[in-house]
Amino acid sequence: MKIKIIVDNYAAQSNVFAEHGFSALICDGGKNILFDTASGSLALLHNLECFKVATEEISDVVLSHGHNDHSGGVVTMMNRSQECRFWAGDGFDVARTGRRGVDIGLKLTAEQKSRFNIVDGIVKLTENVFAVSAKGCELTELSHTEDFYVLAEDGTKPNDCFNDEVYIICVHGRKMSVVTGCAHRGVSNIVRHAQQQFRLPVDTIIGGFHTLHDSREKLEKLASELKSVSPRQIICGHCTGAEAYAELKTMMPEIEMMHTQVGLNVFCE
Repeated sequence: MKIKIIVDNYAAQSNVFAEHGFSALICDGGKNILFDTASGSLALLHNLECFKVATEEISDVVLSHGHNDHSGGVVTMMNRSQECRFWAGDGFDVARTGRRGVDIGLKLTAEQKSRFNIVDGIVKLTENVFAVSAKGCELTELSHTEDFYVLAEDGTKPNDCFNDEVYIICVHGRKMSVVTGCAHRGVSNIVRHAQQQFRLPVDTIIGGFHTLHDSREKLEKLASELKSVSPRQIICGHCTGAEAYAELKTMMPEIEMMHTQVGLNVFCE
């Protein structure tokens, strides 16, 4: 099984595009699963072509949540494949805004929405890959829901608790790897939820942690919780923030840590 970063904020190769967005390709048993679709189709399609992955070869597209830096290329994927299955958490299509009041939600027609299957609990995508709803995941001080809102029909803006958040579990060699999009409900909370669901030791944690604006105190608490899980390695990027990544790496010297970048391959053995 292989996880390849298709789009991220950073790239070390000169022939690929980086942007503020995230997308990862999970290859298992002849199936290609695209987890998130970046901010739009430009970087997504360009990088897939660079890595010689045809959109027609993608069996499933899973959205971690409905923010546009993770769902921007989904309509293009729909237009390119009638056979591909689309997955998202309940409420993925609600209108959303952030701290600046800008619309950051996913805009779809009724027909486009109808192509989505809802991830309720655990969905088996392949023999070893699962899409999991994080709705039952505990919200704590390490969650990142502040300054994010739902635009309700009555004009109010209640706090967004990201009940639509979905993460990926890859099972390999009697252990599991956890892949997150932004981990708005808290990456340590998501990992703990995964342990409750699968009862397996954690090998690798991959994805965005949304720690960009976290205080040192909050990062120390997160590091403590992640160390208690004893993962072999942590590979984080996108909304993690370069400074937060560096701080976390210093706080967890016993854990192998890497920053995500476009083209990075993670082999789950």
